[in-house]
Amino acid sequence: MKSTKQKIPKKEVEFLKNLPSEIVIEILSRLPLRTIGICRRVRKSWRDLIQTPDFANSYLPRSVSGLVTCFDFDSYHVFTFEDELDLEDPDRNYRSLTMFDCSELLLSICDLRGSVNGLLFMHPLSSISSEYYICNPITREYIQFPYEQRLLDEDFNGTVNYGFGVSKVSGQYKVVRIVRVRKSICHVYTLGTGKWRRIACGARLGRSDYSNGAFINGCLHWFLQDYESYHLISCFDLETETFSTFSQPPIPMWRRHSQNLVALGDCLCICDNTDDEIDFWVMKEYGNEKSWTKQFVIRKGYGHCYGEQPRGIVYPIKLFKDGHVLMTWQRDSSWFYDMFYYSNKTKTTQGNGKLMTRVASPMQAMLYKPSFLSLKTFPKEDVSEFIRFR
Repeated sequence: MKSTKQKIPKKEVEFLKNLPSEIVIEILSRLPLRTIGICRRVRKSWRDLIQTPDFANSYLPRSVSGLVTCFDFDSYHVFTFEDELDLEDPDRNYRSLTMFDCSELLLSICDLRGSVNGLLFMHPLSSISSEYYICNPITREYIQFPYEQRLLDEDFNGTVNYGFGVSKVSGQYKVVRIVRVRKSICHVYTLGTGKWRRIACGARLGRSDYSNGAFINGCLHWFLQDYESYHLISCFDLETETFSTFSQPPIPMWRRHSQNLVALGDCLCICDNTDDEIDFWVMKEYGNEKSWTKQFVIRKGYGHCYGEQPRGIVYPIKLFKDGHVLMTWQRDSSWFYDMFYYSNKTKTTQGNGKLMTRVASPMQAMLYKPSFLSLKTFPKEDVSEFIRFR
């Protein structure tokens, strides 16, 4: 009996091999995440294309939304989830994608200091460490770059304000580090250059131990601390590397100790947890100071919030399209943080220990957009790979 298996005509095989790279990128970037992972192993030419910035730029707008969280202090899990939320059955709305163990970096605990286009910026909690890391959990790669204390010209052991983002025009990924030594000092590390640069800095930034620059619209944002400018937000343009300011919503100065500045969806957001409710102020139109709006309020009474009431800093992570919110909160009389959901439908909150175990820092959970961008595309960087990966 003759085999019914048909061979692909030689001309069609040659046609597939000779497709222009931009068309191959367009085709592959429309595939599901796991299918793209399989395609990387089919052809070397496809693998090389999938790891380029051009493919990342094409794929990221279609990439599934995800979350990276900490388990057991040194283990990090990456989840993907739908843009719907059902508090009665949250397991249906997320799935484990991968995980990695940062103990390979000879670290016990790391803070997630930034998440941009599939790349994570991490820094050890240890006060004696001067190492910084950029990693991609999907490609299993990471790079290590130290900060040299001599750049400050004197000893410093105070609060550091961090930021990580990508410039809008040139597409350069940059780490920003700002400290206060008699005056504000700012250093920038551009991936692919292998060195830090010092640039002119603006007014004094806030002192929060977990002050990460909120990245949106190609800029990083922090609260200002100077008494004369407490009502302002500092904005750092990653393209021009210049600082500017714009006003906060009308919130009294005495409430500043329980506020947090984040990027929530496509908007800049101030989360105010001062009283018996959590207020979310959103800048509806970026850069327009008159567009600040108190978008919604989460009440913390016992009829609304299951379990212990959050009294410390609240860190919103994701705003779902139906108004549900994923957040971490600081427990009363404790340095530990938990994760919880707010249901816009029932107006209640409840915790979720399956996405994150209790940790000693709010910087252990961030949004994550899976990307196949290889760190090897950045010159002058020594790229390593994680061994403990699942």
